[in-house]
Amino acid sequence: MRDLLEKALNKGLTVCFTSENGFDVIRISSGNEVVASCSLGSNSFRASVEESLQALLLDLERKGF
Repeated sequence: MRDLLEKALNKGLTVCFTSENGFDVIRISSGNEVVASCSLGSNSFRASVEESLQALLLDLERKGF
């Protein structure tokens, strides 16, 4: 997961992990604008985070971030 976080940070993005209404959420921001976010499942937290973060980063690459 560290390499995924470094990849986002090297692109100038900010990654934030929060909890909202009992759900864990990953938010990726560029400046003050949230450019991607997703809610995580409760199964295996580490696996969910890595898979979700990878999917968000791939989606942002496709969008040109």
